[in-house]
Amino acid sequence: MKKRLLFTILISLISFSLFAQGTKEDTSSYVASTSWCASFAYVGGLDNVVSIAPANLTHPPEYEILPSDIKTIQKSKAFVYAGYESMMETLTNNLIDDEIKLQITTVNSLDNIKEQAAKISSKYNTKEKSKIRVDKIEQLFMNAREEIKEKGIDKIPAYVHFHQVAFAKSLGLNVVGSFGPNSVTPENINEVSKLGKSLIIDNIHNPIATPLKEVNDQSTLIIWRNFPDTNENEALYNMLKGNINLLLSKF
Repeated sequence: MKKRLLFTILISLISFSLFAQGTKEDTSSYVASTSWCASFAYVGGLDNVVSIAPANLTHPPEYEILPSDIKTIQKSKAFVYAGYESMMETLTNNLIDDEIKLQITTVNSLDNIKEQAAKISSKYNTKEKSKIRVDKIEQLFMNAREEIKEKGIDKIPAYVHFHQVAFAKSLGLNVVGSFGPNSVTPENINEVSKLGKSLIIDNIHNPIATPLKEVNDQSTLIIWRNFPDTNENEALYNMLKGNINLLLSKF
């Protein structure tokens, strides 16, 4: 209780301090809630986007925001977020100006990546840069689909973690079922046990597929990530490519 009260007081002091200054400091940076949102912002044409939650966290959305983070956001040109982050409970309307906030949808399907990039680039007038970055990711998907088809992976039944289904379908995988994001169910176990040769795709941020692998020794288990573990400019592209390479290496 005391910790929460102290945090509230600190936030109030920060807000009052910025208000008392009359003008904000130079707003030259772009900020995002997590590395995932930052990577989408880059594809949308923004450069050197700072992630509030450290990229190496296992569960980035659960990051507890600090008063210094709030100051960083308030001084930024843009704050890109998804809405499910714990920090958004703290970042109320009176702390962050509506004009710098942009909510996006973080799903790694090609269609969604293009849609969010268009949304970001339209707001910040970065369409030319965004097009180059979107085209590069689209080519990655196209090449991956060809290799997946050549290897016959698209014919293998795929049982996929909830948070990886959209990406798997975008690659042309034969998704026959999903599990999670909570613990696997008896129904999941029963379904996988009957699949024979199959592909199980888990999620590194909350891996739960071990029981599925145990009931089907003909299955191949791989673990993908959906939050980039770095804040580099090409983070989304590199993460998707890493997931694809892992898949292709198993067949």
